[in-house]
Amino acid sequence: MGDKKGIELQAGGEEAMDRPLDVISVGSTMLRLSVPAGERLETAPVFEVRTAGTESNTMAALARMGFRTAWVSRLADNPLGRRIASEIGRHGVDVSRIIWTKEGRNELFFVEYGAQPRPIKVIYDRWPSTAASMRLADLDLDFLLGGRVLHLTGILAALSPESAGMVLELLKKAGEAGVTTSFDLNYRAKLWPPGRARQVLEPMLELADLIFLTQEDAAGVLDFQEDPGEAVAAIQARYRPRVVVMTLGQGGGLAFDGERILQTEGYRVEVKDRLGAGDAFSAGVLAGFLEGSLEKGLNFGSAMAAIKLGIKGDYFVSNREEVEELMAAGGKREVGR
Repeated sequence: MGDKKGIELQAGGEEAMDRPLDVISVGSTMLRLSVPAGERLETAPVFEVRTAGTESNTMAALARMGFRTAWVSRLADNPLGRRIASEIGRHGVDVSRIIWTKEGRNELFFVEYGAQPRPIKVIYDRWPSTAASMRLADLDLDFLLGGRVLHLTGILAALSPESAGMVLELLKKAGEAGVTTSFDLNYRAKLWPPGRARQVLEPMLELADLIFLTQEDAAGVLDFQEDPGEAVAAIQARYRPRVVVMTLGQGGGLAFDGERILQTEGYRVEVKDRLGAGDAFSAGVLAGFLEGSLEKGLNFGSAMAAIKLGIKGDYFVSNREEVEELMAAGGKREVGR
């Protein structure tokens, strides 16, 4: 694997600016059924229905920031699948390359919001799913490799051995085509154990231009036990991406580009829904990266995650103007006037 440190920051160089899309992702989006705060899954009389998936969350957030994005998946052609597609498309994401099938089922997950000392509880109902049975041969590769950035995640790789093989091949083909590759480790303990995840994901990390991960996953999955600044440098040294980005929850995040560490602080927030905040952060970093500034991307990411934490559902229902206003105010303004 060659050293990517000398490659310019902006995705794909000048020739990529003319491509029809900025970021394209392949992934899995589920129906999300949550119970009201204070209710338990086993006794709740009603469920709130939304849709959620890390790849589509990220594409929706980028679209709301003014970028051209697309999300590709395989969905069962029924009212539930159409709901998933329409909600993603509502945010401005191109969903024209969804693979529709009459067989299989769309994925579900259930959420119970904990009150201290109980944590949030999540139960997946994912297998067998249409997304897990998606194969490389199903995909329009000319479309997928026609953007500036291809964004993939460890969640898609975790769905099945065939899904993992597909993700690895997509990263290889993107690299061969000169497309910038972005990979979010996005470990989920309910999908696979850390040892298996590391074994499968490390070859993917070696192909990525940008790596996103949490401090917990760096330690628990990849065994980087150092403090965050040392960890991002060690991760960059091992896998040789152009950029490593580590999120620190409400503490913000930091990035290493092979030469310098950049850091952004978090905001004081009133949390309404934690799900999707990490995807909003990743979208912010990608936004700055696409505009040639990693520092700007980190600041975007922190502000976008803060806004998302105050919004119910997984989606970043905001825009660039609101993000820039928050950044300018430093999170201190209480009345928007």
